[in-house]
Amino acid sequence: MSEHALTRVHRKIFKEVHGRLFEIWEKYEDNDMKTTQLLRECSHIIGLGPSTTQDDIHDEDF
Repeated sequence: MSEHALTRVHRKIFKEVHGRLFEIWEKYEDNDMKTTQLLRECSHIIGLGPSTTQDDIHDEDF
């Protein structure tokens, strides 16, 4: 893969990740998402966490 093609792929991935992060931040600011859910979803988006945004144990604390 050429360097130019690789740059295009990285740009596309960055735009998708940025868009998803922006969407969940908007939900958080609108109080549609708790802090725990926001952090969990961010971890999932960047590939560091589980896919679920539900955590009955910790969500009860808020």
